Amino acid sequence: MLLPRFDPPAFLEDFTTVDQRKGWSKLVSDFFDEGVAFNDGFEGVTSQFYHPVNTDTTEPSAEALIDWPAFPKLVKDEFPDEAEKAWRKAEIGPQARERFMDEYLEWHVVRNQQNKITRVSFTCETTQYFGFLARTDKAKLLQLYKDLVNPAVKDQVKLEDLMPNNQYRPNNKWNTQHGAVHLIQVNNNLRAEVLIAAQSCILRQNENGSPITDAPTLIDCGVGGEAGRASDPKIVADVNSLARDQSSITLRNPVALYITRWDSDGLRKPDNSPVANYWKLVRGKPAPGPNKPAMGLHLVYEVPASEGFVVGDIKSGNRTIDFGGQLAEHINVGLFGVVCREGQSNNPLFRCGEQPASHLPLPAAAALAGELPPLRGRRK
Repeated sequence: MLLPRFDPPAFLEDFTTVDQRKGWSKLVSDFFDEGVAFNDGFEGVTSQFYHPVNTDTTEPSAEALIDWPAFPKLVKDEFPDEAEKAWRKAEIGPQARERFMDEYLEWHVVRNQQNKITRVSFTCETTQYFGFLARTDKAKLLQLYKDLVNPAVKDQVKLEDLMPNNQYRPNNKWNTQHGAVHLIQVNNNLRAEVLIAAQSCILRQNENGSPITDAPTLIDCGVGGEAGRASDPKIVADVNSLARDQSSITLRNPVALYITRWDSDGLRKPDNSPVANYWKLVRGKPAPGPNKPAMGLHLVYEVPASEGFVVGDIKSGNRTIDFGGQLAEHINVGLFGVVCREGQSNNPLFRCGEQPASHLPLPAAAALAGELPPLRGRRK
């Protein structure tokens, strides 16, 4: 059966009108149209990546969780034996978040007068979603900001700070200096999620005609992204494996990036006893059961005042938590794939670098005008 529409991430109830729901579905639908068009542009290919609102399928389908560690792998690999340097680079310094938090998770740290961490908030919500709210419900946009920024300053948030000259500014001070409401790193966007999955469905071969199966080579062959990240290679490897099995693939509704898992392994109170569960999911849907993934969108780590200590007093390994990245290492981020029509596709293989013979994305006018976010690029 056809999917009636794309729902808001995690089935959020932010929308109050039918037009909003239709508008959001259209925005997501355009990205799927672009992905299908890319695949169909290759000679002899019937797209294995399908648009669930436009393509009817009644076969039973399987779901595939595709997730990865949230701390930036490129930063971690730069300092293989110096963890503190990696944590520091990821979050300390001008525009560190915009430059280095590129695994679809970003975070904001609150410290007290003693410079100890008291709160860390993590987000994987996209600019596209908040930009859509800015166009369709400014009051809701403002309310969400007040709900998600550092609580000590929430009453200071003004709509004009978010929308100077009536234009939404993602990198406003409440989403940088005072909070992490949604993603701002240029590569962390919804279009990239959809198109990397779509482009990963094109089968590639090496000079000997054998299928290419490793993700870094597939990325070099023409899939967007960065081979050194944790996220891009994981998406490419998992989706391309399903495509090589001749299956049809799409992304599960609601389409979004999600915080799928988090834990407290190895974290201890100042007295060395195990910590309680200080994680709080403030937006999204919790895991439906043990060992099941969540559809988390905004996650906060904070110790209740009644405990008598703060996050910065908690020990991880042989040191206290001095950086939000230490907690980011306890988080996984991901997406959900859907598989159907197993074994029914029979698409040819293409050499590295081959691109569609004719491919003009359906939202091409917006792309040419610079209105679409990029497809995951390499860090410069």
